[in-house]
Amino acid sequence: MNVRLSEEFTGWVKITISNVVDNEALQTNLTDYLTEQNYQNTNVLIQTEWTTTEISIKTKVESDEKVNELSNQIEDKLLGWAYISTTDEIISQAITGPSVWNYMQKTARNALLIWLALMAIYMMFSFAAIRKAIPPSTLAVVTIITMIFDVSIPAGAYGFLMMINNSITLDTVFIIAVLTNMGYSINDTIIVFDRIRENIQNKNEKNIIYGKVFDDSLWQTMRRSIGTSLSTLLVIVAMYIFWTGAIKNFSFTIGIWVLAGSFSSIFIAAPMAYLAMGKYKKERKAMLQE
Repeated sequence: MNVRLSEEFTGWVKITISNVVDNEALQTNLTDYLTEQNYQNTNVLIQTEWTTTEISIKTKVESDEKVNELSNQIEDKLLGWAYISTTDEIISQAITGPSVWNYMQKTARNALLIWLALMAIYMMFSFAAIRKAIPPSTLAVVTIITMIFDVSIPAGAYGFLMMINNSITLDTVFIIAVLTNMGYSINDTIIVFDRIRENIQNKNEKNIIYGKVFDDSLWQTMRRSIGTSLSTLLVIVAMYIFWTGAIKNFSFTIGIWVLAGSFSSIFIAAPMAYLAMGKYKKERKAMLQE
């Protein structure tokens, strides 16, 4: 799959010079040169402000060393094309290499593994009181499945947004949104499971109908879950309407997650946990008589 990464993940050179130049000519020269040098997915942006010109080059590079090499090449070309007469006219210079993307991947993976371990420990202790009715490991697996659903839906929506808008790329804001989604995706699910635990503990085990307990727990928590989601969604919609750029993309991703998270906690998590208990066939008639 060809993912469109932002410049902070692929390679980025920004040079500011103390001259006002012909932006269109410089952009054409740099684009042609980079194409000749076999740089891929290249985007050159020239902006003039007062007496300075900012040159931003986004392109795909294999290593941080390649970005340094590109930066030196651009300096030489600016001198050779007489856009600057000396390197002293370079006011500032910044580069970003693909190691950032590798670091983000490693950090996200480690965060996920640590989160899974901590969640498993929490489940084992928090739901130990009802382990005879439903193993905490089952609830942990269901929580992971709902988390995958909650993350996949906004990720897919963001991918669709990238498909229809070429200016949107996969960047650090998206990674932050995904990690935020992971952290919040279990919130409503754990609340539902916690209410199920309380209701099971308050029932007589001999006469308990687990399907009825799950159903009652859902109705008891649904109002709170929907109310919280709607209030959060109002803020996110306002951010999406009145902000632009990274904040707009972040609010879009989080907004889709709110909808997916509410759906999964109500219609996926609890029903899946109940089916995993294997009591549906046994309790079906009793539930219909309620």
